[in-house]
Amino acid sequence: MRKEQLENLSKGTRPLLHASTPNWETLKGLVDRAADSLSDAKKTANSSPTRFAAAYSSAFWLARVALEACGYRLAGSEGHRVAVFQVLANTLEWEAPRWRQLDDLHKLRNRFDYGDVVEVSEQQLVSAIAGAQDLLDDVRRTFPQIKT
Repeated sequence: MRKEQLENLSKGTRPLLHASTPNWETLKGLVDRAADSLSDAKKTANSSPTRFAAAYSSAFWLARVALEACGYRLAGSEGHRVAVFQVLANTLEWEAPRWRQLDDLHKLRNRFDYGDVVEVSEQQLVSAIAGAQDLLDDVRRTFPQIKT
């Protein structure tokens, strides 16, 4: 964890983060929910839009778990859904290509939910599921207090 960078994001008049004591039971519940959602994303009997939404939700919850396990929570400011993926550089020390994959997933989700994308390709779906799985594996490995 890169504590100094996270601390910097909790300063100023409109901080992105607030310091917060982790609630390990709540975080375990979020990991369980994310794992269930990821399982739904992998079920080919579900529609592609359902699978994509499930993969995105799983990744978002897991990124939030990583942040909260490090002692911070989102301040609820505009852009918080983007920020939760970008701070993976500090919470799990992910290199840019890894967290950018999830940042791109977020952008695609916005276009899918609010914009001009009406279908998600099989490759985009596979990438979303792989990103969420990668995040689940790292969260479980990095934060043993969350083991379920």
